[in-house]
Amino acid sequence: MTYRIGHPIHLIVSRFPWIIGLVFMASGSVAVADLLPPGIMVIHFRAPPDYMERPAESGPYSRYAIQSALQLAKLGDVEAESNVGVMYASRGEYEKAAYWYRQAANAGLDTAAYNLGTLYFNGRGMPQDYTIAHQWFEQAARRGNKYAEFQLGMTYFTGQGVQKDPAQEMYWYARAARQGLPAAQYNIAVNYFNGEGVAQDRVAAYAWMLLATKGGLETKDALEIIAQGMSQEQIQSAEKLSHSLSKP
Repeated sequence: MTYRIGHPIHLIVSRFPWIIGLVFMASGSVAVADLLPPGIMVIHFRAPPDYMERPAESGPYSRYAIQSALQLAKLGDVEAESNVGVMYASRGEYEKAAYWYRQAANAGLDTAAYNLGTLYFNGRGMPQDYTIAHQWFEQAARRGNKYAEFQLGMTYFTGQGVQKDPAQEMYWYARAARQGLPAAQYNIAVNYFNGEGVAQDRVAAYAWMLLATKGGLETKDALEIIAQGMSQEQIQSAEKLSHSLSKP
């Protein structure tokens, strides 16, 4: 019997494309959801103490906190610009959030570019546009943002905003995976096992799946499927490869 491993991380995105919104779905695999790219990322760098105390996910920021952050943002502090965007997004004021994300993204901040991409991807504060979302994700990814790298891999899998391209999918997963993102490591393992976008390779699949396991994903069933038909020597080779892949 020929086995194939599904793409649970892919499937969450393809079934629920707004998973990269401000909060995660309450249902589904907690382990997977916890390790997917966040909808927004907060940067606390040279930030006033009155708005450093909690992440945006804990609720809307106060008007006072926004005004405090705006003082720095209006002076051109890039991190403050991005944080103001997060604050407005926490209040559902997405057009204002997009403005400040764009300011910071144009100044080179990868987090702001990623966050702006999520607004376009989800159609918050502007019409939903996967193509523009992809462009912002790509800007963030090329600046080394591992979450944007993973998101690009998923868009090349789903075809949202770009033509499907298994080779590009694997390329961006690999960049995120080498930065230690378990979701990317899992999807690489799946593609190696199924021979999608890359030559089928059980040893590589097992090695990448081991890395995802170390990162906190539940992979017991997937590892068992991959191991079927593998020799003990191959498994040992995969374990050795996994150690080398985990090195910076």
